[in-house]
Amino acid sequence: MKKVELLAPAGSMEALYAAVQNGCDAVYLGGEMFGARAFAQNFSRDDLKGAIRYAHMYGVSVYITVNTLIKEDEMHAAIDYVSYLQDIDVDALIIQDLGLLHVVRNMFPDMEVHASTQMHVHNPDGILFLKNQGVKRVVVPRETTIEEIEAYAKLGVDLEVFVQGALCVSYSGQCLMSSVLFDRSGNRGACAQPCRMQYGFYRKEEDCLVPIKSKGDYLLSPKDLNTLERLPELIDAGVASFKIEGRMKRPEYVAYMVSLYRQAIDAHLAHRKFKVSKEMIEDMQKLFHRGFTTGHIFHQKGSALMNPIRPNHMGVEVGKIIGLKKDKMRVKLSRDLDQGDGVRILGDEDEGFRVNKIYKDGLLVNHGDAGSIIELDRIYGVKEHAMILKTSAVHQLKQLQESYQGYQRRVDIYGRFTMKKDQHPSLSVYDEQGNQVEIISECIVEKAMKTPLSKERLEAQLMKTKDTPYTFQNIEFDMDEDAIMPIKEINQMRRDALAALNEKRVLQHPNRRKNDKKDQIISLTQKKECSIILHTYEQYRACVDQDVTIYIDSLPLYEKIKQENPEVKPITPRIMKTAYPDQGMIQDIGGLYQEKNYIYGTSLNVSNSYSAQFLFEHQAQSVVFSLETDKDECIKIMKQAKQRYHGGSFAYVVYGKRELMVSEYCPINAVEKDSDKKNCGLCRKHDYLKIDKKKRQFPLMMDENCRMHLLEETAWNRLEDIQELKKAGIQHFICILNDEDEQTSREVIKQVMGLCQ
Repeated sequence: MKKVELLAPAGSMEALYAAVQNGCDAVYLGGEMFGARAFAQNFSRDDLKGAIRYAHMYGVSVYITVNTLIKEDEMHAAIDYVSYLQDIDVDALIIQDLGLLHVVRNMFPDMEVHASTQMHVHNPDGILFLKNQGVKRVVVPRETTIEEIEAYAKLGVDLEVFVQGALCVSYSGQCLMSSVLFDRSGNRGACAQPCRMQYGFYRKEEDCLVPIKSKGDYLLSPKDLNTLERLPELIDAGVASFKIEGRMKRPEYVAYMVSLYRQAIDAHLAHRKFKVSKEMIEDMQKLFHRGFTTGHIFHQKGSALMNPIRPNHMGVEVGKIIGLKKDKMRVKLSRDLDQGDGVRILGDEDEGFRVNKIYKDGLLVNHGDAGSIIELDRIYGVKEHAMILKTSAVHQLKQLQESYQGYQRRVDIYGRFTMKKDQHPSLSVYDEQGNQVEIISECIVEKAMKTPLSKERLEAQLMKTKDTPYTFQNIEFDMDEDAIMPIKEINQMRRDALAALNEKRVLQHPNRRKNDKKDQIISLTQKKECSIILHTYEQYRACVDQDVTIYIDSLPLYEKIKQENPEVKPITPRIMKTAYPDQGMIQDIGGLYQEKNYIYGTSLNVSNSYSAQFLFEHQAQSVVFSLETDKDECIKIMKQAKQRYHGGSFAYVVYGKRELMVSEYCPINAVEKDSDKKNCGLCRKHDYLKIDKKKRQFPLMMDENCRMHLLEETAWNRLEDIQELKKAGIQHFICILNDEDEQTSREVIKQVMGLCQ
């Protein structure tokens, strides 16, 4: 059976040690630039060097996340950074930005590239296109099903699949909610996690908002992914790399998750059954969980997928408060509790703390047994009968910390020692990857006057490798039985040989090239155009008599309107699972595989002239700027495209409610029915919206595939930018109509047309 990779997160050097020592095959981590976890500890440039040397010593690959969108002014720094990463022998880059992909493939042709899940590659065409671009691996969305994984695995590109950890409710690379609400872009590594915040759920009935009761207020917060029990199915489906999420998690979490998935993978590859015990589940829960789900991979929906009750670490229940004294809390334990454990008392405002003192019958103790009654120092504000959760277990953490101290993991090596009288002794050492070194001593082997060196004594000296990661599995000897040499010289030869072997192991890619390949010259010119993107037939009626290009953001509606107006054009869904049309606007990278002159929409996240050039070189007719680029940035991109490539056709969105999320999760079904069936029809009877704690309203639009599109409260209006953009040479403007009625649509279109002409 094909070997599969266990890929672990490393948000710190300690987490790297934890991952490697517990058996991972590869780690992914971020430097101080362009990583999608801006608030992880991350690695300085010197740290990166040390991390790569350490991992390579064990044969572990290191993938660096360069998976944010890159602004025009940042691209030169990004190129310098990639050059540095190649120099320090990084195994692969994980990339989101199409411009950076374009640059890396041209300038660093030997660098392995992995397409980040942020690149939003979710269909065979996208995978095949990237295969043609030399991309070695695609990190598929967390929404990919087991059936799709099995089909995609046959396309000749390695698939990396998330198997453990946090889930985003929105498709990665398509979420603007943090950016719009908090000016912290998830596409730039600074997500504020609005999906973990509280929302009310409402249904519109005539002019009233009717609140819908739900189990909790965290209506966009998924459970944590856990596929440990289903791992054999994923291996058999053809997954190349099993990815554990968690660069923000503690090292002990990384250690335990890696150890469990290592056992499960090895067992299946050896045709042994791996049983996930209750103890394993509880140990995982103590480290971190929001509840567990097997996710979209295994078709989980509603309450099986989401946790509306709590958005943070739930731990395990350890007891309840049964009485309150002036300075003590009486607690009935349901599980053991140790001094040093972390706990949280649930209430209107949760209270978390580390247990410093435990009292039993008036005496200080360091442990309380399950079923017993103990006392803790009182935390004011908590209430009687409140539940207490254990959020960390001191003994578990200590045991996991010990699992990555020193050289727990060993690397098998082999040797040959030659000791002949009147000659220089030599020691050859080699590993299972084909690396080999030979050390020849300057000393001369002599004839023993009394006691010669035995094979057993030589072997004992050479086997002293505990202060290194290496273990000799076998040493061959070619020696004279009456010969002798200094023991200290044997020890030095061993040290020198292992050091030399280490240097060979840590340098995996010595001959990578750097090119200065020139880009193609683009002949596209900017054309004057006003485009309307619409979602309803009423909106179509509002613009049909205007001099505009009409795009229909619903393929069934497009087919209907096309019968009466063949000039209308379709927009493909953001998640494209069917055949592409012959014209229109494309919203994912799979359209590039079609080699047709499409317009590429905002979901391609074009944030620099390099990504625009990449699309133009693959027959893009026009490119719409990312919704996360402001007016000045767009002008700068346009100017750089003219200067560098002599052209390019760009479009700018001037009006519309931005889609903050697109998700396979349907909150309407989840709250109203909690059914595992699609097409419940509720969204066709009423309009729904979510309201946050600041009373901001977020309309929901459900499409024909039961995907949720969460809109911002009011339309994004950049009409005032039009005149300045026209002077800069941008002539194509786009207006998006989402939930506007016919009259509002007419008013908006009239205003837009007046400014665009």
